[in-house]
Amino acid sequence: MTTYDFSTVINRAGTGSVKVDMAPEPVRGSGLVPLTIADQEFAVAPEIREAIIEAANRQIYGYTYPDEAYRDAVDSWMARRHNWNTKGMPMFTTPGVVAALGLAVRTFSEKGEGIIIQPPVYFPFSNAIKSNDRVIVENPLIFEDGKYRIDFEDFEKKASRDDVHLFIMCSPHNPVGRVWKKEELCRIVDICNRNNVFIISDEIHNDLIMPGNEHTVLATIPGAENNCMICTAVSKTFSLAGLCCSNIFIPNEDMAEKFAVTSGREGTRSIPYFSRYATIAAYNRAEPWVDALIEAVNENFLYLYDFIDTKLPMLHAIRAEGTYLAWIDMRALGLSDEELEKLMLKNYLALDEGYIFGTNGSGFERWNLALPKKLLADALDRLYTAVNSL
Repeated sequence: MTTYDFSTVINRAGTGSVKVDMAPEPVRGSGLVPLTIADQEFAVAPEIREAIIEAANRQIYGYTYPDEAYRDAVDSWMARRHNWNTKGMPMFTTPGVVAALGLAVRTFSEKGEGIIIQPPVYFPFSNAIKSNDRVIVENPLIFEDGKYRIDFEDFEKKASRDDVHLFIMCSPHNPVGRVWKKEELCRIVDICNRNNVFIISDEIHNDLIMPGNEHTVLATIPGAENNCMICTAVSKTFSLAGLCCSNIFIPNEDMAEKFAVTSGREGTRSIPYFSRYATIAAYNRAEPWVDALIEAVNENFLYLYDFIDTKLPMLHAIRAEGTYLAWIDMRALGLSDEELEKLMLKNYLALDEGYIFGTNGSGFERWNLALPKKLLADALDRLYTAVNSL
């Protein structure tokens, strides 16, 4: 049995890393790791590294497309990990899920129309809407008893509007860590179908499910197959964000044809040369690494929960069901967003501030826990110092 290394600290400074080399002061150049952007601080699976080295040794890095070997690897993964048959289903490759969101907004909505999102949520959703001259329609999640749920009454009200025909869903949800249950997905599908609202489901974190939880691909819900677009990628699961390749599924052939026009016009049909080799290796050979990754991330979550519960009980860490992102309620400190961010940076903690995720995000912080435990322990010690300096 292969033993994988999730404890070695890798220095990414000077590599053009958005997370490290563009970190805010004073963290930038300090040698401390930011806990911001959702890419990992773990070395990629050795199976993937070997495949990329093999690809590099071929010496010509020309235009590349998702060929049969690529598609077979993707289909096999979806069947094994998600019980989802994607063979023959229209699939598109894009430089990332964020790029796919923009393409979808331009394809499936008109300027001035409303698009539903569920804040606090991944902020590129809002950017994709506003930058394409559409209108954000919020269905804020309800936070009660330490957990988030969907306000279905409000969701139906928003979905029934004449100017709303699109809903961008985050599943699993970033940043709050919810893995939506089948009954919740069934209600969403029913409401959207009855109101002619097309669903874009961002499932980029779908492999990162914590023990005791189960992710359901929206397209497998009865009635959803003709009214959804499913966004997936190897990036979050296998730490391959820099290879810029996502796989987008649209089961409805008429909707797929519309998307193909936009995709073709904007030139997203090819894939990066190294992405082909990395994706095939990831989906065909690196499944044991993913299982080990989930175990390592879950251990980090448990460490964080115990630390906050015992040493900083005035704070509250939401129990994540999926993703490797912790969502911490720090409102008890009584600080404004500006004061909270200033306090964190003063103590060399670069985090994703809750307010960037929109409505009801103020007073929260998002922590990236895909990093060696000793780095997390050091960061939590700095959080303890920060809170006790007040």
